This record gives sequence, C-alpha cells and structure tokens, in this order.
Amino acid sequence: MIDWMVCGLMLALTGSLAGLVWVARRAITRAPVPSTDVPGHRVAVIVPVAGAGESMEASILSLLRQSHPGSEVVFVLRDPLDPAAAVVQSAIRGKAAATCVFAGAATACGQKNHNLLAGVSTVEGRADVLVFADAGHLFPAGWLERLVAPIVGGDGEVTSGYHAVRPTNGGLVPWIYAVCVEMMHALQNAPGLSQPWGGAMAISRHAFERLKVADAWRISVVDDVSLARVLKVHGVRVCTVPSVLLETSVARLSLRDLLKWLVRQLQYVRFIMPGTWAVMGGWCLLQIVAFGAAAVLVMTCALALSSALLGAVSVLYLAVLAVVLLELRLVHPLPCRPVRWLVAGMGFLVVVGVALAMASHGREIRWRGICYQVGDRGRVLAIRQLIVNG
Repeated sequence: MIDWMVCGLMLALTGSLAGLVWVARRAITRAPVPSTDVPGHRVAVIVPVAGAGESMEASILSLLRQSHPGSEVVFVLRDPLDPAAAVVQSAIRGKAAATCVFAGAATACGQKNHNLLAGVSTVEGRADVLVFADAGHLFPAGWLERLVAPIVGGDGEVTSGYHAVRPTNGGLVPWIYAVCVEMMHALQNAPGLSQPWGGAMAISRHAFERLKVADAWRISVVDDVSLARVLKVHGVRVCTVPSVLLETSVARLSLRDLLKWLVRQLQYVRFIMPGTWAVMGGWCLLQIVAFGAAAVLVMTCALALSSALLGAVSVLYLAVLAVVLLELRLVHPLPCRPVRWLVAGMGFLVVVGVALAMASHGREIRWRGICYQVGDRGRVLAIRQLIVNG
C-alpha cells in the first residue's frame, strides 16, 4: 500500500512539473510579436544603477540605442560616489534624451525602490508609460517598443519581459544559474502565475497612480514582488512579452553568490506574499524530495533492496525530469550541450533545496552593503549600512 502511495505521489509531482513547463514553453514560443506601430505615447525609462560591473557600459549603451520615438531614459544612482556614476555620465554625455539623477540614501524602503521613486518624480508630467529596467543586462534592438506595445495598444496596463543568462566560460555554476532563470521564465509565462520582473517591466502612468504603486514602494524592501502583490489585490493582469528577452552575460559566479541571490529572491516572496511562498515552497520541496528519493530508490532497486515497482516508477520519474529540463533548454537562446544542461539541472535542484532551507527563517535581507530588517508584507523596519572590507 505504501509503495503505491509513493508511486502515485511521484507520478503526480512529475506530471505537474511536466505540464507546467510544457504549457509555459508553448506560451513562450508561440506568443505573437507585439505590433509597435502605435505612435504618440511618451515613454520614460527609469534605470536604478549601483556598482560598475564588467557589462555595465555595454548595457547602458544598448539601452540608449533604443529607437522608440518620444522616449527618455533616467539613470538613478544613490550618490556621485557610486562607481557607476562616471560610467553613466560618460555614456549619456551629449544625449538630450538621457539624464542622471542622484536620489540619496533610502531611509524607509529598499535603495532600489528609493531610486525608482526619484526617477518617477523626475519625469512627473511628461510620461504616459513608465518603464523600469535594471542596468547590467544587454537590451536587444526593438526591446522598448515591444515592451510598451501592449500598453499603448490598449491590450493591458502592465507588461513584463525577462532575461536569459549567457555564461561566457565553461564553469558549471553559471549554467546552474541559467537553468534557474529559465525555470523562473517558464513560471512567469504559465497561465495564472504571471508576475512582473523588475529588470524589464512597464506600467501606464494612469495605472501607476490609480493603484498607488508609489505608496507600496515607499515602505517595501523590493519593487517587483511588492508590485505583484498590489496587482493581485486589485485583480490587474500582467501581460508578459516573451519576445522581450534581455541577455545577462556571466563570466564568473561562485556557488556562494548564486545561493545568496536565490535566497534573496525567495525571501522577497516569503515576506510579501506568504501564501504564494507556502504553496510554491511546499511544491518545490516535494519535487526535491521526490528527486532525491527517486535517485536512492533506483540504486536500492539495483541492489534488490527495494521493490521493482518503486524502482520502475523512480526511473520513469527521473526520465520525465530529464525531458522537462531539456524542454527548458529549448527556450534558452544559446544553450550548452544537452548533457551539461542536464548536469546543471540536477545541480539546480540541489541548490534550490538548500536555498529554501536558508530562506525559511530570519527577518534580514542583505544587498549591496545594506542590511534591511523586514517585517510583514515586506515593510522595511530598519536599515543598517554594512562595513565591507576591501
């Protein structure tokens, strides 16, 4: 009886994962390219910037090359001492449609939120659509037109794109990161699960004011998850635009840094959307336990230490899991070889398990030298500047 229950649970889990990824992949690959022939809307792109990574200059230049008529770009930094200040000011020199703003230090919300709100204030009265983008990614030609097209065309009030990670060396950890991002991309495009991604999202100015997004951001630790909660409360749908895909080049990434990033993403959901955290975390945990159990049962069956039924179902589970991971690979614009992708996929499952355990407790989020004490719904209770050696 127990064997049948275990088999049923494993089949249900693998079926739900396969169905989710299959539906999401169809949504991504079959989504129409939005029409961009809708002139007359003023668009402001607000880009919070912190730190000067290797790809920062190329990212800024690719954004400035966007050709949407009537658009302006506002780069927002904390202060002139930020290493990115010189890069930004050099890139925008001589460009009338680009400005650099210094927001100062945040006192009641995440620094990124504070920067975004400073950017929104800067374009007050001269933007019909607000676009929020993260520096550090490469923006393909036509990105801005496609992102705002559903809004200016009247098909939605909020849109979101996503990104794909392109490792530039042979390390395994960057590919684990790539698999993780592709899974998030799939979830974003699955029916009923769509949420905005802060690296590439747009909202009409009218909706921004009607939904009082600024009020939520003024007290919250993060932008996109807090916006997702506001949209959920008001029943506003996010229109995902799969053709809007940024490129994130990754040359070096340690396992520790990958875990920090993933734990932070999970903490945002736990603090701001606890119901989603409970459902998502429970489902992910069951998938990880099933993966570990299947691997063990296959070995014990080979040694005649478990039933043939459990062994057969475990082999089926692992086979379907491999197919699901390869389905994700087909969505990636520049995937690695199938075997390497599968190895990275298995590593992804282990990393997610560790990250879930790390994200399930504590009330602090640390990001770019700042420690935020976070309360219910992501409210920032205290901010402490960390001392970074070196």
